[in-house]
Order: sequence, then C-alpha cells, then structure tokens
Amino acid sequence: MFPIICRKPVGPVAVLCLLILLPAAWFPAEAIAVGDDRLSFSVRFRDDINPYRVFGLFVMPGEHMELEVVRGREGNYLMSDPGGFTRVTGRARWEWSAPQTPGLHVLRVTRLDTQEIMTLNVFVKVPRHATRQGRINGYRVGHYPQKPLRGLAVYEPPPGFIEVTPATRSVHVSPHFTLGQFVSKQGGNYPRYVVLRERLLLLLEAILEEVRAEGIPADTLTIMSGFRTPWYNASIGQGEFSRHIWGGAADIYIDQRAPHGRMDDLNGDGRSDVNDARLLASIVERVQRRRGPVNFIGGLGIYGPRPHRGPFVHVDVRGFEARWEYP
Repeated sequence: MFPIICRKPVGPVAVLCLLILLPAAWFPAEAIAVGDDRLSFSVRFRDDINPYRVFGLFVMPGEHMELEVVRGREGNYLMSDPGGFTRVTGRARWEWSAPQTPGLHVLRVTRLDTQEIMTLNVFVKVPRHATRQGRINGYRVGHYPQKPLRGLAVYEPPPGFIEVTPATRSVHVSPHFTLGQFVSKQGGNYPRYVVLRERLLLLLEAILEEVRAEGIPADTLTIMSGFRTPWYNASIGQGEFSRHIWGGAADIYIDQRAPHGRMDDLNGDGRSDVNDARLLASIVERVQRRRGPVNFIGGLGIYGPRPHRGPFVHVDVRGFEARWEYP
C-alpha cells in the first residue's frame, strides 16, 4: 500500500488525497493490466476524452491542464498525485500544474465505488528553444518549415519534445502502445526526443477495437513509422510537411502470424498484398468517419508492397480529410 496524505475539504468539494512523492520507477509499465482496457468513466483533457485504463499526456513546463470526469459522473472520484501539483476545482474536476522540470509524472484517477483506476502517464516536455543547431542534447532533430502549410496552425512547429530514456521508452501511453514505439527510426544515443499527439493514440486504440470487432485477431497494431524528426524525414526523401514530423501520424499494419515483419493475409486469399492494406484502410475509414466525442478526421493512405517491405496503411489526425493510394 502507498502512504497517503489527506487534506481537509474546502467547501463542498471532496477530500483530496495525495500520495507521498515517489520516483517514477514505483509505477512500472509492466504492472499495468491491458486486458479489459475501457473503464466505466472517461476523463476529458483539452479537446480530447480518454476512456482507457492507461494513457499518456504531454504538456509544457508550467502548463495548467484541466482534467474532468465526463462519463460516469455518478461515481465518487479521487485524484492521486505523487508530486502534489493538483488542486480540486469541482466535483470530479481538477487542475494539474506541470512542474518546470521535464520528465514523467504519474497521476491516478480512482472511482471509489468500483475501485477502477485510470493511470495517466504525464510527460513534461523539453521546450523547443533548447534546440541548438538542430540538435537537443546531441540528438539530431533538424529544422521545421519556416512557414506553416497554407497558414494552418496544425503545421506550426511543436512547442516542445518528449524526452525518451531507456527507462521511459517502455512506459505505456495507451493500453497497447508504449512511448518507445513512436521514436524516430534514425537511431542515436539516449536521450532521444519525440513529438506525439494524444489524439493519434486515441485513434490507434479505436482502430484496434474495430479490427477486433471485425473478427481479425490482433493484440496490437505494428507501427512501422511513428514520429520522424525533420532531419530523418528529409534524409529518407519524404516531404517537408509530412504529418509524421508533428507526431500526428503512424504507418501501421497487422502482424500476428508468421512470417513476421509484414502485413498478415487479412482477406484470406493466401497473399500479403495491397488488398490487405485496402481492407485495413476500410476499417480505418469507418473509425475516422464515426461521429463521437473525439474527432478523428485526418489522412488515410494505402501503400502496396515493395521489395524491402510489405503493404501498410498511413493514418493521421491532421483535422481535415486527405486520401491517397500507392498500389
């Protein structure tokens, strides 16, 4: 059991109990159950809503973030915050103030009547101004376009980067994905740096749920390419406005059966080819067009096999629709 400090309630709000500060290693990613992933309640942050047992949030130093239970409000809730950066702002509503030092902070929201726990792995980012000559702590990032595409805010340079260490790369940022899966494929020593959007994680989990609903066995989605630094993206000949460099895109396929390393034969025709990518894309299309509390509108690309790789599907959360196919 964790030692707990309880503060007296202020007015009608519930008692806020804070765990005594413990290092992040106290909350190992391996200890998180990923079987029954959805909870009876959801928590809103910014414009997104998380219904899962474990999720990653990415904030800037000193940022104030509102967290509110928006489904299952009939329950009573407790926010556990090892660092003591949280204050109660209402019933099942809190404000978390990020510290100035980058790193991982673990929050937990507990529904007291059911004892369900939502674990929020909050990463305080390293500000972009820490970049020197296209590098952060020696890790090559490169440079973002000087002007955003068509003046769109979604193409503004990101304000900061998530620092990834050997200890944090295995931390879950959603039930079926870890932070390390999104690191740029360029390699390099640690620490490495990533940009990642929470909405992409929600989309990937929703796609996986829909894949399973189709009767396709899948423990996860294989991420062939997640975040790319602008430098690496240019080095492999990709366009300067690729959504990968903003942390809002992933190239995915399903790889449950041998031979591993390429898309499974999803349509049962005995081959792994563009038709399997089209089948996966049709599932993604349904998820992106579905009306719900979170808007998944974005890009969807279909890629056929090449000598060095199998077929895959590109998904992103750019906020407007884009479609393409390279058979």
